[in-house]
Amino acid sequence: MTIIQDYVISVALASDIGCQRQNNEDALQYLASSTDPRTGLAIVADGMGGHKAGEVASQEAVSVIARHCQDGYFLTLPQTLVTAFQEANQKINNYANEHFECRGMGTTATALMISNGLGCYGHVGDTRLYRIRDGQMEQLTQDHTLVAQMQEYGMITKEQARIHPKKNILTNALGTNPDILVDTSDAPFPIRIGDIYLLCSDGLVDKVTDEEMMLMLTDNSPEQACKLLVDAALDNGGNDNISVIVLVIQNKH
Repeated sequence: MTIIQDYVISVALASDIGCQRQNNEDALQYLASSTDPRTGLAIVADGMGGHKAGEVASQEAVSVIARHCQDGYFLTLPQTLVTAFQEANQKINNYANEHFECRGMGTTATALMISNGLGCYGHVGDTRLYRIRDGQMEQLTQDHTLVAQMQEYGMITKEQARIHPKKNILTNALGTNPDILVDTSDAPFPIRIGDIYLLCSDGLVDKVTDEEMMLMLTDNSPEQACKLLVDAALDNGGNDNISVIVLVIQNKH
C-alpha cells in the first residue's frame, strides 16, 4: 500500500436554500489543520424537524464533529469519527428532549477526514460521499433509507429507487434515538493525486444524475464545480436545500 506524503487539498463549499424552502436546514464546514496543510475535515449535514429545529440539528452536528476532530485527534481516523458522531447524536437527542418545540428533530451527516495520505469517512443518513478516481465515479457511502434497503434486497432497480415516492424515508439519523450506528470506512484508505471527493446533501442527488455530476467535477476547479452542481440542481427544480463540498488532491509543487 503506497501512501503519498507530498500533496495539498484544494477545497470549495457551496450551499443554496433552493427554490421552494423557506429556510436552509443544511450545514457544512471544512476544517483545515492549523499545523499540517495535508490534513482536513469536510462535513455536510442535512437537518430535519421543521421550523428551526432542522437547522439546530444540522449545525449542532457539524459543530460537535468538527470540534472533536481537532488536530490532536487526527491520528486514529475511524474511531475519532465514530466517537464524534456518537457525541453529536447524544447532544442533539438531549436538546430535543429538553425543548418541546424540537421534538423529533434530527439530521443526516457525512464527514471525510484526510490526514497523512489517508482518508476515512463517517456517515449517517442519506447525505453522500463520492470519489472520482481513474475516470470512474464511485459512491463510497451507503444511503440509510427505506428505498436503499429495497434496492439492496433486489426489490427495485437503481432507476426505480431514484424516483420512488418514499426515497426520502430515513432508517438512520443523528438525534432521533439515544443510540446510533455510524458507518465508517473499514480502514483508512490511501488517497491519490488527482482524486476528487464530493460530499453533498440529497438536494443535489435528487436533481442531478451521477453522470452529470461527474462531468461537472472533472476538469473544473473545486469552485467552478460547486457552482455548476448547485446551478444544475436549481435548474432542475431545486425543491430542497442544496449543499456541496468538493475536494481535489493535488501535487504539492
